[in-house]
Amino acid sequence: MADLLEQLQARVADRYRLDREIGRGGAATVYSARDLKHSRIVAIKVLRPELGIGTERFLREITLVANLRHPHILPLHDSGEAGGLLYYVMPFVQGESLRERIAHNGPLPFQLALEITQEVAGALDYAHRMGVVHRDIKPANIMLEEGHAVVTDFGIARTAESEDTDNLTAPGLTVGTPTYMSPEQVNGEATLDRRSDIYSLGCVLYEALTGSPPFKGATPLAVMAQRLAGPPAPIAIAHPDFPAVLDDLLFKALAVEPGDRFATAAEFGQALAVVAAGSDPELALVSADRAAVRLRSIAVLPFVNMSADPDNEYFTDGITEDVINALTKIAGLRVAARTSAFAFKGKDADVREIGRRLNVGTVLEGSVRRAANRLRVTAQLVDVADGYHLWSEKYDRELDDVFAVQDEISCAIVERLKGRLGSTAGGALVKPQTRNMEAYDLYVRGRYFWNQRGAGLLRAREYFTQALALDPEYAPAHAALGDTYNLLGWYRVLAPRDAFPVAKAAAERAIALDDTLAAAHTSLAFSLMCHNWDWKAAEREFVRAIELNPGYATTHHWYSEFLMAMGRPTEAVESAERAVQADPLGLIIKIVLAMAHYFALNYDRTIEICSATLATDRSFTPAHIWLGLAHMQLGHHDRAVDVFQREHDLAPERPTTLALLGVAYASAGKTDEAEGILRQLKEAATESYVSHFDLALIHLFLKRRETAVEQLERAYEERAAWLTWAKVDPLLDPLRSEPRFRALLGKMNLA
Repeated sequence: MADLLEQLQARVADRYRLDREIGRGGAATVYSARDLKHSRIVAIKVLRPELGIGTERFLREITLVANLRHPHILPLHDSGEAGGLLYYVMPFVQGESLRERIAHNGPLPFQLALEITQEVAGALDYAHRMGVVHRDIKPANIMLEEGHAVVTDFGIARTAESEDTDNLTAPGLTVGTPTYMSPEQVNGEATLDRRSDIYSLGCVLYEALTGSPPFKGATPLAVMAQRLAGPPAPIAIAHPDFPAVLDDLLFKALAVEPGDRFATAAEFGQALAVVAAGSDPELALVSADRAAVRLRSIAVLPFVNMSADPDNEYFTDGITEDVINALTKIAGLRVAARTSAFAFKGKDADVREIGRRLNVGTVLEGSVRRAANRLRVTAQLVDVADGYHLWSEKYDRELDDVFAVQDEISCAIVERLKGRLGSTAGGALVKPQTRNMEAYDLYVRGRYFWNQRGAGLLRAREYFTQALALDPEYAPAHAALGDTYNLLGWYRVLAPRDAFPVAKAAAERAIALDDTLAAAHTSLAFSLMCHNWDWKAAEREFVRAIELNPGYATTHHWYSEFLMAMGRPTEAVESAERAVQADPLGLIIKIVLAMAHYFALNYDRTIEICSATLATDRSFTPAHIWLGLAHMQLGHHDRAVDVFQREHDLAPERPTTLALLGVAYASAGKTDEAEGILRQLKEAATESYVSHFDLALIHLFLKRRETAVEQLERAYEERAAWLTWAKVDPLLDPLRSEPRFRALLGKMNLA
């Protein structure tokens, strides 16, 4: 080999100065060298002349490798032929190979092994989609650089679709390593597809976890004999602490028949991600199906406002929401809810992390630049498995074309993902609901403030009202106004009689204009539930909304509250869980799950969910409410007082927070404190709305049952929203035998 080094050095002396041999395999020898032009250390791989690869063939295939651009694939700097020697140049990796790591330290820690395998799976999936099969995945070809995997030695890969009849497996020279070869590779099949690499990666993961490959033998045939004898020894035998499902995934990757393996490396990696995250093992057992679902999913991240005016943020958010709403119309495509997607606004998060947290396979990113009546929108669709673009486009249009741009973006995504979605209905996804651009501008301003909740609801009401003044036929604006009044009534900003009837009328108007708006049916259902107590009509509207848009998290959220009120706790929990699936990062969505468990009398689970939510946001008031109520039901009176005191400190302007503190004091036997809060609430009632339901609870826990019932009857007259759960609310259990209370339930159609 010294002669080979001297020969190569003489032929590339003008470009590289070779140093020493750093590795040798069945197909090539690797040297470290200095790139004289760029003053950097590189690695030069020289193919063995015995392989008999022609120069033309080599240069053709190395061109494929040169076009691979992936964070976990070692890039190609240069390649060539020098006096009959074929070589290519790569970066010199400052690190050790996975082979060296296992040899020096033994098996990898569980999480690290899974992370490295996922990274390699992402690299392979990218290469496979580029038409390249590696053919020699093994620990020696996986370098560890700063804790991450980098796949090397794509230099002898062949294209998956190649019909070249040249045979890389000449007598006595086998491309690949027997220990990690797939059965079809050992059999010398001329065409290998991506499933061969998946098999080899399964061998690598097995060795990374155990320190030894799944099958060993002195020759390829000896290894093959072991494979045909059955699967390898289960990892669970030596490592009972590992998830048992891990063996199922390995056996699937190591199946003898290619058709029994994972269809893609991405599916293998995503199944491992489920295990690494500690999720339900059943998810991983059907990982291929679930991974396919993940590939049919997308998160539309908040588009970036590139306008000179920062106040155009509302307009940019509006375009993002419109694209989200358009994509929810696609059958088979799961779209992350706005709340979860907007959790990443302004954050420099890696798309792979976003994909993991939102459980989606693709991410849409974009930007909006608005100047006078001109609009520039850029968008790019990214595969979270490898971080690479599937599609990108730029649109320069007039402002009046905003709906057309949204539709073109949505249709382009569907076109790009149609292989994953199967057949999809044609036609426009975004239909202009107004031709008045000023009305649209006011509408998106209103949505911007509506999403902020709190005082933003009042500003949202103003903008929606102004938009409708310009275009009374604007259906989405009517639906949005309905949602606004629903929340103003729910949060007690307005008295129920001043909020819910307006919400109902707005939702009915929206439906009259466009019966396909799921949001409008959901808004109508909520007002029918909370104010009219028309349970049959409310459920009919919820079911219709779900038919129109199964992925709309708010429908499942509010329907869960309906099911709680009906005394159907199992269904309520299931509906809340569907809401969480649609909006995994939405804090209020998590709290509806806590509520469902509260009304199912599972108070420990309620406390667990609320505590986890508060770990994310200590100021999230709804989490304090249901945490405190759960502690009360468990008899943790001092804890309940502490929780409600913190809640009141966060929102002292809200009578409800003060009322719940009064209830906690009364339940803890602190009568004087409870009486003091009653006086404060009566004073507040002279200036703002205070619900008689809140007063009733304090009286009830001060053991004044008759007064409590009187207050509940007044709450019925005012249509207090929290009476919705009177049938199942454990706080009202002391009144179940009271005739007047039973009569009250009868009037609410809850008897």
